[in-house]
Amino acid sequence: MAYVVFLSEQSKAELAAIKKSGDKATIKKIANMLLELQEHPRTGTGQVEHLKHFVFEETWSRRINKQYRMIYEIHDLEVYVSVVSLRSHYGDK
Repeated sequence: MAYVVFLSEQSKAELAAIKKSGDKATIKKIANMLLELQEHPRTGTGQVEHLKHFVFEETWSRRINKQYRMIYEIHDLEVYVSVVSLRSHYGDK
């Protein structure tokens, strides 16, 4: 089952800022993670972690680098993943 991946307005803005910074390694890692989310959002690279204290029950995290994490929500019934943030450090509970 392939999931459709959507980026929130916040994550789109954060991705634009990362691209503007010129950090090619981080950009490549994010691109690979987004591809992984389509096939298996609960496993893969980046220390995948189920976050327990968020409003939405299926909120997950992946480490992008030491500084940033990808925060996303998995919607199994609708078969999509919503990326909430790319630069979060768990501050948006």
